[in-house]
Amino acid sequence: MDAPLKPGTRVTRGHGRTKTLQVRLNDDEFAALAALAEARQVPVSTLVRSILVPLLNPEQDDPVALIDSMRQQLDQLSRHLG
Repeated sequence: MDAPLKPGTRVTRGHGRTKTLQVRLNDDEFAALAALAEARQVPVSTLVRSILVPLLNPEQDDPVALIDSMRQQLDQLSRHLG
């Protein structure tokens, strides 16, 4: 379930994004994503997109930069989960 939108949020639905990705998670994985999304006050889909899209950046072809980016994201999730 997505988090409710904040007042003043404009829903735009995709901006040219026409593909949907379905991912299977276990209950704990989904709960962790949902909790992080709620803490950031964004829908789960927005959170996941914000994590995935930067990984597709061609400038991140450098494995060290990619690992650093992943480490930062995991650290954020770890801090949130306590």
